[in-house]
Amino acid sequence: MGGKEKRTVFLGDSITEGYGVARGACWVDALPGDNINHGISGDTTDGMLRRFTAHVLNEKPDQVVIMGGINDLSEGKSLQSVQKNLQTMYEQAKRHDIDVVPAVCVMPDYTMLLENDWADFYPGVRKLPEQLDALANWIRRYAEESELVCLDFARFFPKYTRDGYFRYFSDGVHPNARGHAIMGMIAKELLYDTQI
Repeated sequence: MGGKEKRTVFLGDSITEGYGVARGACWVDALPGDNINHGISGDTTDGMLRRFTAHVLNEKPDQVVIMGGINDLSEGKSLQSVQKNLQTMYEQAKRHDIDVVPAVCVMPDYTMLLENDWADFYPGVRKLPEQLDALANWIRRYAEESELVCLDFARFFPKYTRDGYFRYFSDGVHPNARGHAIMGMIAKELLYDTQI
């Protein structure tokens, strides 16, 4: 790359923050460059949009990786509201000459997810499979039409988890250390052309 290191902000929720894994074991930690992890557990795209100026624009990054929506949909918010929030963030970044990397979240292991005591308290959990699938397709389409790199964990994660998808999660939603290691490999390959 030469010259100054690329500065990247990672904006998201618990899967970006690295919830449930040891310090340094999050997928973001595996990536080269000057990286700022602004993942916050439990955050929604509403929250991400509210903190966009403080956590993205004020950091003056070269690029921003934006991944969110699973908490909104679990809480029963509409797919359209998630899409609107994501698009607003994508467009804000572009207006400030920040390269945008839309990211598609790792799909949960739904059997494991539904075994959690807390699953019944989230009104949108039962509809998550089709809602997340629709969101993933929308993000892919947006990236393609805007000629952006899409960090598509949902598409590539299953390729590396053929010995049992559930083995890579702590609760069906949050990847464990093995899951984060695979996410780091996928991100390196897609964002930095590092062959696995």
